Amino acid sequence: MKKVFIVIAVLALVCLVVFGIVTCKGTPAQVVDEVAPPAPKEYRAPELAVSLSPRFFSPDGDGIDDELFMTISCRDESPIEEWKLAIMEGGQLNITFFEKSDRGNPPAQIVWNGRSSLGELVQSATDYPFTLTVKNIHGLSSTSHGLIGVDILVINEGNQLRMQIPSIVFSSGTGGFAGLNEETLGRNDYILRRIAQALNKFDTYRVTVEGHANLTAPTEAGRRLEHELELRPLSEQRAKFVADYLVNLGVDRRRLTTIGIGGARPIAKYEDRDNWWKNRRVEFILNK
Repeated sequence: MKKVFIVIAVLALVCLVVFGIVTCKGTPAQVVDEVAPPAPKEYRAPELAVSLSPRFFSPDGDGIDDELFMTISCRDESPIEEWKLAIMEGGQLNITFFEKSDRGNPPAQIVWNGRSSLGELVQSATDYPFTLTVKNIHGLSSTSHGLIGVDILVINEGNQLRMQIPSIVFSSGTGGFAGLNEETLGRNDYILRRIAQALNKFDTYRVTVEGHANLTAPTEAGRRLEHELELRPLSEQRAKFVADYLVNLGVDRRRLTTIGIGGARPIAKYEDRDNWWKNRRVEFILNK
């Protein structure tokens, strides 16, 4: 009987050894299967910076600051897939004035002549918001926002010079600046000082200050009445107010005459509501 127990014990030990070997042989494969894959690399959005020169540009053809230079720095460890520059209409973020885009990296510098995609020239003394967006191949993007400042434009029209300024803000329904906030008053003052400097530069010219307004009546007959009864006298008041302001800034009153044009010479048509702001303007006509 004792021999039988010894034989059984030996057989049991052999089985344990065999199964242990089998188990050990299977263990390496199980360990390899359970090793986690390396974590995916975390990509970053491009590093983007934009600078503008000059601070205020004036594309009026006189050879001084006629072009805007937009210098671009774009760094990314991944290839850039595309870029897009959008310059918006003055003071309006929902209307695109000029657009440019391409595949790959943006150029180190973009030179702009101040004209829209349809060839329209920027307005004097007006800020144009812009966005430059770059996107890499992983779909990550960066956007730079800024303002392009336009100086006073003196446009040569043969025997006369013209300055067209839609950015002077008047109190609603009045001929002056009463009730405007300090920021708007400061902006108006800056613009009029630049105009005074330009007029004194061309001090041999006589100057006609024209007030212009925007027609809002829904019918032709209504717009005619609006022009005669409201807008022409209002625009005359505004032209006189501006002339007085310029005299206080050192412009010789004897050079200045004023006239109210009302809504007779709109830049934007009645249907083009988004551009009505261009009709509310003051123009300065310089004649020898």
